[in-house]
Amino acid sequence: MNTSQLLIASDLLDRYTEGERNFQGANLVKANLSRVNLNRANLSGALLKKANLTEIKLIRANLSNVDLTKANLAKAKLVDTNFSKSRLMQAILIGADLSGAILSAANLSGADLSDACLISSSLINAELLSGTKLRSANLTGATLSRANLTEADFSQATLTRAILTQAELSAASFKEAILIGAYLSRANLSKANLSGADLTEADLRYANLAGANLKGTNLEGADLSEANLTGANLSKANLQGAELSKANLQRAKLTHANLSGTNLLKANLCQANLAKANLFQAGLLLACLKQANLNKANLKGANLIGANLQGANLVTAYREEAIMPNGSKCEEN
Repeated sequence: MNTSQLLIASDLLDRYTEGERNFQGANLVKANLSRVNLNRANLSGALLKKANLTEIKLIRANLSNVDLTKANLAKAKLVDTNFSKSRLMQAILIGADLSGAILSAANLSGADLSDACLISSSLINAELLSGTKLRSANLTGATLSRANLTEADFSQATLTRAILTQAELSAASFKEAILIGAYLSRANLSKANLSGADLTEADLRYANLAGANLKGTNLEGADLSEANLTGANLSKANLQGAELSKANLQRAKLTHANLSGTNLLKANLCQANLAKANLFQAGLLLACLKQANLNKANLKGANLIGANLQGANLVTAYREEAIMPNGSKCEEN
């Protein structure tokens, strides 16, 4: 850091102490502002590339359209701060508090937000590409509608009631993440890793989950109406009471999955692997099960009226009290 940059940083702090808050367009490249208090400051359009902002306090500050590329904001207090349209590529935000922060249209590609708090923050139309890290981050109630989160890492993150409608989440990792009551309608989750995640009561209507890994995922009571789950891995997943009407589960792996009480009206389960799946009292009216593997599946009390079972393997399936496609009821297996 050269003398002029030190003077700029020192001058800014002196002016702030004297009561000034407007520092629009300030040049603070590589500046050291660690642990300082700049609450409510206006730094819109400022240059803070590679700046040291560890543990800084910028509560309710204006950092819109700021260049924070490769800046270090670890453990920073950024509550209700405005980062709209800012550049935070490869920035370090580990353990930062971004509760209520506005990050709309911000670029966070490659940033590390591990253990960060983003409760009720807004990331609408934000860019979080190329492996952005959000491991163990708290995004409860955060808004990420239409955000580009391709290949982002949300492993073990909390996204309870988060809004991710129409978000681009292809190949993203949500391994063991908490997404209870999250809104993911029309989101693109193709090839995403959701293994072990909790999506209880989540809204996944019309979502694209083609080729996604949902092994051991909890989807109890989730709404997957007309979702695309082609080739998805749902082995050992809990789908009890889930809504899967008109969902596409062609070639999906559902071995040992719990589908008891699930609504699969007009669902496409052609060539799906349902070996040892629990379909107790499941609604399979008009569902397509052509060439499906139902080896040792539990179909007790299931409703299969109008279902297409052409070429399906039902020989070892447990069918007591199941209502077959022609309306007849199986009295014994």
